[in-house]
Formats: sequence, C-alpha cells, structure tokens
Amino acid sequence: MTIDPEALRDTTIDYLLRTLWALITVIVAILIARAIRGASMRALNRKRAHPNVVALLGNLSQSIVFLLGSLVVLAIYTQGAFGWILTSFSVLGLVVGLSLQDILKNFFSGIYILVERPFRIGDTVQIDTHSGVVQEISFRTTQLRTDDGREVVVPNAMLMTSAVVNLTRYPTRGAKVTVTVPASEVGPDVAQRLRDALSGTPAIAEDPAPVVLLRGVEGGKARYEVTLWGRDRDRAAGEAIARVRSIGAEWDVQGG
Repeated sequence: MTIDPEALRDTTIDYLLRTLWALITVIVAILIARAIRGASMRALNRKRAHPNVVALLGNLSQSIVFLLGSLVVLAIYTQGAFGWILTSFSVLGLVVGLSLQDILKNFFSGIYILVERPFRIGDTVQIDTHSGVVQEISFRTTQLRTDDGREVVVPNAMLMTSAVVNLTRYPTRGAKVTVTVPASEVGPDVAQRLRDALSGTPAIAEDPAPVVLLRGVEGGKARYEVTLWGRDRDRAAGEAIARVRSIGAEWDVQGG
C-alpha cells in the first residue's frame, strides 16, 4: 500500500490545526467556567441562599460551560458527523427528560425554594390541607411536623402550584371581640373604657393598638367591635374577653 506523502502532510497539518483550536477552546472554556462559577456563587451568597445550593449551582454552571466546550471540541474533530452526533444526544436527552420529568420538576422546585427561601427550617407553614413546622428542605421534598406529631412529606413541585402560608413570617395575629352594651350603660366613654381595659395586657400587642368601633345601635343596645393583635390570637382574645367582662358585668362579650 502506497502512502501519498502530500496527502499525509495535509492530513497531519489539518489535525494539528484542529488540535490547536481544540486546546484554545479548552483553555477559554476553563477560564469562562471559573468566572461564571465565581460570579454565580457570589450572587447566591448575596441572596443568602442555602450553602448546598450555592455549591450545587456554582458547579452546575461550570459544568454547563465545560459541556458546551466539549461539544465545540467534538465539532472541531468530527466536522461533518457532528450534526448526527448532536441529534443523537438531543434524542437521548429528550427521552431521559420525559422519563424523569417528575423528579426534575421536584428538583428544580427545591432549588428555587432554597434560593428564594419563602420559608426556612423552623417556620410554621400551611400547604394545601397540611400545616406544621418545617423540619427539612431537600432538593426533592419538604418535611413538616404537624401539631399531633405526624410527619408530612410534601413534593417540592407542589409548593410551586399551591398557596403556601408562612405563619411565622408575621407573628402577630389579629382577633376580633364583639361587645354588646345595654342601654343603661351606653355612653360616650365606652370606647375609651374598652381601650383602657385592654392596655397593659401581656398577650395583647400594644403596636398595633386595639381598635374599638361602634358597629350599630339596636333595641337600646350598642354593639362594639374590638380588633386586637397578639402572637397567640386565641390567648389574646381570651384575655380580652376576661378584661372586658371585669369592667362590665352586664356586657355581652363574644369572640369573633
């Protein structure tokens, strides 16, 4: 078999040039990957994202750049066959994506939760019909502990489509108490007497202060609505009812 020296020279030069371009591509990809990884991790740290997410997304962004660089290197060496290879990878990726779509949906939802942090471990949240204290936030699920000691495992994808109520974010809760004052005791000082009765009560917040509104007068009786706030709304309402009854034995006091 005779080897054509000119063809061998051309082939050698061609592959040397391809190798040179491939090396340049690898060096550029490494520099870009490091820069993107550092920038993404700094941005996530400024948002106070979960440390695991910072490392994961930093490495993921770096890996994406390396993958793109690898495709460029592959294109340099394969040239005409690259289209067929890329199509094969695309079909394979589509098949894998469809097979794992539920897992991937939960995974990326978990990343969003750990980055945006709409709630944190220790917060009390209500998700759909479940309410409890957040015990763990992983990449696929969020674990809650209910008041009666049960564990509820919520898929993270559910948190993206359902309303999530964070009961810890704003600890002060509102409560209403209705006070009906008989005709014999109706006077301009009733509202102030109610406010004075509720002041200095530990369970009732001073800011915002209780609000007393006259809601109507019927049959000689005046009906007042008292709105108050406290960390434990039931306890605040209970103490308010007790305080109001102590200043008006004939007053009808009902929790709202």
